[in-house]
Amino acid sequence: MSGRRVAVLDIGGTKIKGCVFIAGKPDQKGETDSQAKQGAFHLLKQASALLESFRPFEAVGISTAGQVDPKNGTIRYANDNVPGYTGTDVKGFFENRFGVPAAVINDVYAAALGEGRNGAAQGEQDYLCLTYGTGIGGGVVLDGRLYYGAGASAGVMLGGLVLHPELFDPADPFAGTYERCASTTALCAAMEPIVPGLTGRDIFQRLGEPAVKAVVDAWLDQVAAGLCTLIHAYNVPCAVLGGGVMEQPYAIEGAAQRVYERLIPGFRGVKVVGAKLGNMAGLYGAYSLAERL
Repeated sequence: MSGRRVAVLDIGGTKIKGCVFIAGKPDQKGETDSQAKQGAFHLLKQASALLESFRPFEAVGISTAGQVDPKNGTIRYANDNVPGYTGTDVKGFFENRFGVPAAVINDVYAAALGEGRNGAAQGEQDYLCLTYGTGIGGGVVLDGRLYYGAGASAGVMLGGLVLHPELFDPADPFAGTYERCASTTALCAAMEPIVPGLTGRDIFQRLGEPAVKAVVDAWLDQVAAGLCTLIHAYNVPCAVLGGGVMEQPYAIEGAAQRVYERLIPGFRGVKVVGAKLGNMAGLYGAYSLAERL
C-alpha cells in the first residue's frame, strides 16, 4: 500500500495546490487559481483539471475550506467566499469523476494532521494546531485522533473563543473573539493608525521602530491570552502555531514566552512551537487519510 500513487489537493479560496505522493513522499507538484467567486461548480472544475495532470493515481485526498462533515465528505457550511459550496458532496464528486476512493477533510484539520504526521507535532498524541492569518483556524488532536466534538458544527472553532465579552455585538457573532483580536488581520488593523498599509511581513521588518514594536507586543499579548485559555481547556502538552506571521522568530518566540509566563503553574511544561510544513501541511494531512483508503 505504501508504494501506491495517491493524489492530494488543498483547495483554498485563492489557490488550489496539489501533488502526488509516491511511497509516502510528495512528487509532481502543481497549483492553479481557485476562481472561487465563480461558485462551487467552477471551483471543483478547477480542482479536477489539476487532478487530471496527476493521473494515474489510486486514491484522492482533499483538504478544503469550509466545514466538512467527517462522516460523508460533504460541505456542511461554507461562507460566501465560495458561493454555493454549502451542501456540496465533495467526496462523491471526486469519486464519481475519477473512479477512485476519496477522503475529504477541512483545511485546518488537515494541517493539524500533517503537522502530527510529518511536522512540528510528530510523535505527539495530544496537541493543538492553530493557523494565524486572515482569521484563526485550528484543529485539536486527542489520543492520536482528530477531535470534532459532538455539537451541530462539523468541528471546533478555536478562533471563536471569546477574549473580550465587553465587545459583544448582537449583529456580529465574532465581535470580541480570538480571531478578531489575534489574527494577522487584527495585527494589520491595529498597525494601520501608526503606519498605514503594512502587511504582516512588513510589520516585522520594522520592529526597530518603538511604535511598531509596541503594537506587535500588544498583539502578542492577545495571541498568548487565547492560547493559554485553550491549553487550560484541552490540557495538551504541545501547541503548534502556523501561518506566515508565525514564521517570524519574534512572533513565535514572543508568543511562547508569554504563554510560559501566564499558564497556571500546573500546566507549565507545554511546548509552544512553530509549524514546520508551511503550505504543505494540508497536503500531508489529506494524504494521511487517503493512504488508508
